[in-house]
Amino acid sequence: MKRLLPVLLLLSVCLPANADDFLGTRPLGMGGAHRAIVTGNDAIMLNPAGMSLFRRYSFEAQYLLKPDTDGNGLEEHVFHTSVIDNQLAAFATGLAYTRVQRGDNKKGNRYDMAFSLPLSQNLLIGTDIKYINFDCNHKEDAIDAVTVDLGLLLRTDFGLNIGVVGYNLTNTADYLEHPISMAAAVMYSPFRTLEIAFDWFINFQRPKDLLDPVNCDKETGYSYHFGIEYLLMSQITMRAGYVYDQAQTDDGEHFWAAGVGYVTQRFAFDFGYRGSFEDSWKNTFGFCVRLFM
Repeated sequence: MKRLLPVLLLLSVCLPANADDFLGTRPLGMGGAHRAIVTGNDAIMLNPAGMSLFRRYSFEAQYLLKPDTDGNGLEEHVFHTSVIDNQLAAFATGLAYTRVQRGDNKKGNRYDMAFSLPLSQNLLIGTDIKYINFDCNHKEDAIDAVTVDLGLLLRTDFGLNIGVVGYNLTNTADYLEHPISMAAAVMYSPFRTLEIAFDWFINFQRPKDLLDPVNCDKETGYSYHFGIEYLLMSQITMRAGYVYDQAQTDDGEHFWAAGVGYVTQRFAFDFGYRGSFEDSWKNTFGFCVRLFM
């Protein structure tokens, strides 16, 4: 029991639901099942291949909040801005900046530069080069690393998309939140206003000993994400999702998610929420403003 208490404390302050520091508002409302959809700027973070899906110039600003419901002083704030340009060049370019502030436990910045290229009409490839710089209480040294994500997206003419993404392919040594990992995803759209998605996330560097995540042996963990999005009256988007997460610990965690949005040809607003069935301190709110040019 004495050993279990510090483990639970470490989990409560260090582990997000997807083994990374940011999940956008729209994916948040779908339980993270979004890597085969990626029609917004969230493609930069989740599957950069999706930036080539549409000819557009889009700007997004997002804010995510994990409230301090337990009074431990570890309320988390995430500020994120991004832009994608796919209007003129043969390839799409994306830039993003993320600021994370989790009480005194974690603070720092993440910078992303992403590129996407259509290999054919239906096969897209993309990469995201990111620089992460965080001060974390669970590490003696600051996390200061450059790493790469690589994604593929296959779309079909009958409403089926398939995505495969590798994350942090150069080791960051941050095994709690930026492990070497991958995801396989599928999305089916039986008609234009409905999208049904499933993502399978694989963490190849789950620490066996959370009290010493750097030096202990690593194992493989998994999480499963289900999501649905429905467009109502051509402007209102309704979202729901479910997550079963074993990507970080043997004990599976369950989350539910919901979201709503309003979209026009020029702008969109989105709100997302993810709730834990077990622990209220893991609940997360998200708000996003999107501009299209």
